[in-house]
Amino acid sequence: MKGFDTFLVSLVVIFIIFALLLAASTFFPYYPEGAPAAMRVLANFTAGSVGYSADQAARSQSFGSFGVGIPQKEVLRSAPRMEITAGLFGSSGEKFSIAVPGGVFEYLKGGGIAFDVADTNQYGNLVILWNGAEVFGKKAARGKYSIVLEPSQIKEQNTLDVAAQGPGLLFWAATVYDIRDFSVFAEYGPAKFAEFDVSRDELETLDRFELSWFTANRRGTLVIKVNGEDIFSRSPERTEKISFTDADLDEALINAGTNRLTFAAVNGSFELQDVTLTTFSSRNQRTVKERFSLTGTQAASLKAKGGVVKLYVESIARAGELRVKLNEQAAGAAQAKTGWNSVSFDGSLAQEGTNWIELGGTGSFDVGEVSVEIA
Repeated sequence: MKGFDTFLVSLVVIFIIFALLLAASTFFPYYPEGAPAAMRVLANFTAGSVGYSADQAARSQSFGSFGVGIPQKEVLRSAPRMEITAGLFGSSGEKFSIAVPGGVFEYLKGGGIAFDVADTNQYGNLVILWNGAEVFGKKAARGKYSIVLEPSQIKEQNTLDVAAQGPGLLFWAATVYDIRDFSVFAEYGPAKFAEFDVSRDELETLDRFELSWFTANRRGTLVIKVNGEDIFSRSPERTEKISFTDADLDEALINAGTNRLTFAAVNGSFELQDVTLTTFSSRNQRTVKERFSLTGTQAASLKAKGGVVKLYVESIARAGELRVKLNEQAAGAAQAKTGWNSVSFDGSLAQEGTNWIELGGTGSFDVGEVSVEIA
């Protein structure tokens, strides 16, 4: 009988210890060092001149340097940082909808997924699903990873899920993966595609577009199209600058929204440097427009907590308001002052995927660093 009593006491003690461990895992979840739970900064860029000025250049978009007539690589989706977790009391993963532009899909050669595991405890597998099929599923150590996607796996509209499996017997802890520089890309060619965005305001006051570049290497005929219609077809000079408007296009139209430039090589190849598209407006006002991407988790946090745009004004040539638009909608304004300025905005203006932020003003300012943050 005494032995039975001892067994009952031991059973009660084990039950109490198990309950204490469960409670401790709730209040003290495990995270590897260097993997904070909250990441507030969503985008950073440098703006430059904003507001009214003496010239007519409303906005410039740089496409950088690239080759024409060679294989191309297009980043379809990227996330600078993601925290993927899974535990007994909840999990945090990411889901993406990934579209392949028509021009890229037409000449598709393949694609891939690349990422860097910056920190992890490796308690469970990191799992990546592409269109519902598992393309990665293992305990990933720190380091860089690359996944190859065959052309047959890529559609014009795709889904991507990134998640972690639970820690198994380590029920009091959580599997954690701190992922950096996550990107999904497509390989295509030999033509090069570049998209440029035109707002409704710009279209209403448009004077002209000016496309400029330096030709480092040239062989053959360079063909440039706007929304599928030729605007240039010859062997380019070292330095080129061409202008076009709606009136220069026979059938194609400049759209309010996304438009496409196509660079192709006939009987040769080219290396183009400092390719820049400048929009000239009759209003003499320069706006700065930048694209940034949000994960589903980040978009949900913005909707719940609201957002703030922080702008560092280096100098003021003429006093006035700094105005912020998000996805073509007025987000807020602030009377500009030198130093840091903040404009709060409703998080419902943002969305998962691609977002556009536009800076303008009633004065004239030189704006340095700009950051979009969760409030």
